Amino acid sequence: MKKTFKKVKMSTKKMVKNKTTLLPIILVLIIIAVFAFVISTPNNNYESDAKYEITKTDIFSLEEFNANDVSVMGLKVGDRTQILLETLGSPDLQTDYRGGTSTLEYSESIGLEEPGLIVLLDNGVVKRITMKPTFNEFLVGSTKAGLEKTEIYAIFGVPEEVVRMPLKQDSTLVIKSLLYHSKGLEFTIRKNTALGFSLNLNDQGSN
Repeated sequence: MKKTFKKVKMSTKKMVKNKTTLLPIILVLIIIAVFAFVISTPNNNYESDAKYEITKTDIFSLEEFNANDVSVMGLKVGDRTQILLETLGSPDLQTDYRGGTSTLEYSESIGLEEPGLIVLLDNGVVKRITMKPTFNEFLVGSTKAGLEKTEIYAIFGVPEEVVRMPLKQDSTLVIKSLLYHSKGLEFTIRKNTALGFSLNLNDQGSN
């Protein structure tokens, strides 16, 4: 009986020792998992120092606005990569190009089945935020992606510049960009319907 008791006692000590050894490892793993979750999860509070948040304000109804003053889910043009990732989380798809530019596409990570938000990074700075029709569920009022050309002209007037370009490299299909430089606003048009609209970092400054 004494030998059996000693064996049980020794086994209990080993178990306690093993638990004590494993506890710090488990805690470290939990901390890493929480940190990864926080980094990859978008901030749904949409807090920003921008004048307008596009998911709360119908910016197309405003008499004057500037893209530099508008945030999209808390992100605005001019923000750095760190703020982008803290605000929207990791993208569903990232494509890197030469010269330090990248496009980050958001779909499922922000609750959409298809890409609805595309961010252009240029050497660590958000230069353009593009919203596609699938993003409309987050927008309010007359601010929508997918407007007809006539609707765009009725709201904003004749664009300051119209740029024509192939839909894809070596393609005969042409799309147009309607540029309102004073607002930092751009509509991409195909067959008189907007494929989306973009807020561009505006060198003309904020209002």
